[in-house]
Amino acid sequence: MLRCVGKNIIVELSDKNEYEKNGIIIKTTSSNLIGKVICVGKDVIEIKQEDKVIYNESYARKIIYDSMEYFVLNEKDVLAII
Repeated sequence: MLRCVGKNIIVELSDKNEYEKNGIIIKTTSSNLIGKVICVGKDVIEIKQEDKVIYNESYARKIIYDSMEYFVLNEKDVLAII
């Protein structure tokens, strides 16, 4: 079981290259990615579990847990919540 600490969040990369909501289409690029938040640290204020977020890949640290790939980010490195 993954558990976050401090202001960290763990994100699972979305399968789609596009995410559409209310007529807005966001295309991922090689550096900006969209993912689903799996867990949040106790000091995270604005982001909740299950949120979809846009983040820059260069700020993410890739981890493999239970044969799944995740990214660990600090709350301040999230660009937007969708």
